[in-house]
Amino acid sequence: MKSQLLVPFGMTSSGYVWNDSWAARVATPHDSKGLPLRKSHPTATDVARYASSGGLHSTTTDYAKFLIEVISPKRSDAFRLNQTSVEAMLAPVVKVPDDPRSSSWALGWQVFPTSEGDVIAHGGDGAGFHSFAAASVGRRSGFVIMTNGDNGWIVLQELGAGKDMSRLLGFT
Repeated sequence: MKSQLLVPFGMTSSGYVWNDSWAARVATPHDSKGLPLRKSHPTATDVARYASSGGLHSTTTDYAKFLIEVISPKRSDAFRLNQTSVEAMLAPVVKVPDDPRSSSWALGWQVFPTSEGDVIAHGGDGAGFHSFAAASVGRRSGFVIMTNGDNGWIVLQELGAGKDMSRLLGFT
């Protein structure tokens, strides 16, 4: 992950194993009452056991770099996503049942078909953290939101009800 994605994409503040250089920049997680929680320091053993289900530590800027590579890939090289890889990542695999927006799950992304092209979205949660990223593949625009509180999902929902976010996601 580090050699094939994080370093080539310039994602210098991202990783799975705790890095002491992050200590001063990592947000403190908070519980639903606003009280601070202990910051986790994942070890290599933790990553080997659990990272496939999540656990990426990142910043909005770093994650946006990855999102940009997905929706507007640069010319393929030894590290860049090639067109075949991007198409595989964004191809619907499993239809989301009873979704009025006709979304599907792709490889890590939820894909929403719109008249202007697909919109992709992905969220992440951990104790004291909630995040969400979405992008319009056709418009080549998107956003990344990260919160450091168990109530962060409320912020994400309120933003989701906003005109611009709903329009980007094709919900209006």
